[in-house]
Amino acid sequence: MEKKRYTKPQTIPREELEKALLQANEELSKANEKLYRQERERMELFRNLSHDLRAPMTALVSSIGLLREKRDMEEEEYQELLNLMARRLKNLKAMLDEIFLLGQMENPEQQLQLETIDAAALLEEFYFSCEADAKYAERKLELCLPEKFDCLIQVDPQKLVRVLDNLFTNALRYSKKGDEIVLSAELLETKLRISVRDTGIGILPEDLPRVFERSYRADRSRTPGDGGHGLGLAIAKSIVEKHGGTIWCESVPEQGSTFFVELPVLINS
Repeated sequence: MEKKRYTKPQTIPREELEKALLQANEELSKANEKLYRQERERMELFRNLSHDLRAPMTALVSSIGLLREKRDMEEEEYQELLNLMARRLKNLKAMLDEIFLLGQMENPEQQLQLETIDAAALLEEFYFSCEADAKYAERKLELCLPEKFDCLIQVDPQKLVRVLDNLFTNALRYSKKGDEIVLSAELLETKLRISVRDTGIGILPEDLPRVFERSYRADRSRTPGDGGHGLGLAIAKSIVEKHGGTIWCESVPEQGSTFFVELPVLINS
């Protein structure tokens, strides 16, 4: 019977083992840091939502109490109270819709309803849908598209309009009467770049890197009126990235902000 030969196992040099261990520790540290950051963002998001939910809920409870107590309420006061309740309920619904949509976008199994559409037609339709709001808010709204703008993109139209609507709403919220809001687009080889520019209060440099975080909200003292719920830009970022695109912002305090969205071009002729 032939004897089996004993093969001495190869030994890994100590330097390689130390290098592999160091790399594993770095990866573990990064993973822990990511988990910690995500947990911190979740807690901050819950705090923001708790704060935002408390105000409309308190107003609704108080309004219902007044309706029960004052049986002989004047018609004008009665209508004002109903209008207040309607506005608060609308805010609550908008907040819950944003939470639901953000959850959808962050679900890797959530599929987009893609369609091949003409970019110019979508932007023009969106512009006309915003004219009334801009006029009511006393803002100047402009649409700037290239003369020759033949561009097809494959997107989920409803989701992309949601992104544009969020950027437009932010431009309204952080600007003042008489300010200008410009919706524009240009072709950059294989990409379509859409931008929404305003001449409002702008964003502070320390706030700019965090504006797309789902739990972040700038200093309330610089926020005119309703400062939003801190979810809109996070939703916009999730939608754009799910389309394989990118979104970013450039801003100068007291001069205005410009939000950019870049999407892949399907056909550019």
